Amino acid sequence: MPKRVLEAPTVQERAKQRQKLGSLKDLTVQPATRKRYTAALQHFFAFLKRENLELPTRRILVDPLVSEYLEHLWSTGLGRGLACDTLASLQDSDPRLRGQLPQSWRLLKAWHQNEIPNRAPPLPEALVKALVGWSWFKGYFTFGVSLLVGFYGMLRTGEIFNIRTSHVQSSASGDKVYLSLGLTKGGKRAGASESVVLGYEQVVKPLLRWTKAKGSCNLCGSPASWRARFAEGLKALGLESFGFRPYSLRRGGATYWFGRHQNLDRLLIQGRWLTQKSARIYINEGLAILASMKFEHLHAKLRPFSLFYFSEQSCFTVPPLEPPVPGRAGGRGKKRRIMRTQKRREKYFSSLEFQKLASARFWSHR
Repeated sequence: MPKRVLEAPTVQERAKQRQKLGSLKDLTVQPATRKRYTAALQHFFAFLKRENLELPTRRILVDPLVSEYLEHLWSTGLGRGLACDTLASLQDSDPRLRGQLPQSWRLLKAWHQNEIPNRAPPLPEALVKALVGWSWFKGYFTFGVSLLVGFYGMLRTGEIFNIRTSHVQSSASGDKVYLSLGLTKGGKRAGASESVVLGYEQVVKPLLRWTKAKGSCNLCGSPASWRARFAEGLKALGLESFGFRPYSLRRGGATYWFGRHQNLDRLLIQGRWLTQKSARIYINEGLAILASMKFEHLHAKLRPFSLFYFSEQSCFTVPPLEPPVPGRAGGRGKKRRIMRTQKRREKYFSSLEFQKLASARFWSHR
């Protein structure tokens, strides 16, 4: 769905605007959602053809057929998302089917109740700091800032990808940052742009330093390179087995902030949820998962990068030269300069001077 436009003053200008936007029917759902609906209908029609069935002309007879199809999806191990898209696409293509599929919706509810979705587990704050420390040690300064913003701002993954320096505005005192998110997932539903206020010092300072150093650029580069770096960090810290995903930043941030102020209404505003039901799922399930996670065997691997994170907080700088995005060629001599910088960092990281400094900072933040 394109961005909203301000209504033009004249009939002719409004007609031109609306031609660019498309028909009202095309604007009822997002293009990506329309693509999912089309794929779901094609899968449903293929099932009918394979079973020598025909779609009935009377709407009252559609419900038993769709119910049989849902049983087929359940028994063959296909995803619940396909079942949801099928019901939604049928009602989207024929709105008069609303209220005509009671048995199908009942089966889908039973599916929800008996099979828990494989949601992204929440990332604990300690692991986020270790991951940021790893990224800064490797020279991935911008990536580390994006992790802090995504966690403490409780941003969706797509929202992290869209952040640019022009979207960041500092308060007069410099202790808060206003982050413009534009028309996000929730913003499109409500018909208004969304924003986030960040007032946590450990994310405000690095973010402001990044905006000053980088001028006008994107926080994440390409989504594919950002995801690859996220997977690289999890592998380096030995966290692959926990099933963390980029969306774990938002879920972990929600659990963290609720533990700080234990105010669900405040969390709804911070996380931009429309209903308490969604937020409760994040909190209750997130706390249960965190209670079951055991990281003791990884302390020796995580602690050095946690120490590096605390040591870099006070003197954090974003150099103009960062390791290039995987798959892209650097300029002449760029790779050599990066390797020299990396060697100097590794030498300092292993020195006794750093260990004493980092240990002091680590225990002062406990």
